[in-house]
Amino acid sequence: MKLIKIPFIIAFALAASAIGASYLFSLRSEAQPTEYLWYDSLQGLHELCRAKYRQSHLYTEYARHAEQDSLHQQAALLRALAYADNVQCANCRKAIESLGGRFHSPVVQHYTMVNTRTHLHHALQAKSDLHEGITEECLHRAIEENNRYIARLITWCDASDIAQIVILRREIATLDQQQAEQAPYTVCPTCGAISNELLHTSYCPHCMTEREKFLTFE
Repeated sequence: MKLIKIPFIIAFALAASAIGASYLFSLRSEAQPTEYLWYDSLQGLHELCRAKYRQSHLYTEYARHAEQDSLHQQAALLRALAYADNVQCANCRKAIESLGGRFHSPVVQHYTMVNTRTHLHHALQAKSDLHEGITEECLHRAIEENNRYIARLITWCDASDIAQIVILRREIATLDQQQAEQAPYTVCPTCGAISNELLHTSYCPHCMTEREKFLTFE
């Protein structure tokens, strides 16, 4: 009788071990993306976040190159762009993780520096492509899935990008002028809103952050 029980005991032990191992593995494994409640919105937000991450690093390099060429006004603008995109990347990353996703930082490629005029044109093209491509698609996804949290973040990003496009166009147009306007650039530390005018409002028009908290680049 004891000999009959032994195979059953062994089989039971093996099954229990397999179940335990599977449970421990599931705790260590990241949930599959299809299990997320707002899968499409998170995928779009992740793509936008990666774009902001890359652009922030790239504009920092552009700014360093402009300073070396003694183009301080352009360097200030590029630093402001880099900071604005860094703020928005952090906001998007926080949203991704709070909604059950995980952000994976992209590899930042090394770009050969050319000249500041070309860098400003590249920045303008990148912003225009982002505004007309990824951002628009992400916003539609968030609205369709009724995710107001993500939609608000994307709206903040898009509003800043639109302002950056206007500022970059003006900067490129006045680059060769000796008496170009030397207005400081201000960036909201909460939503990344950017302006090159002295704001007359007490709060950020997008997120209501106090004006005293804005960072100035000049």
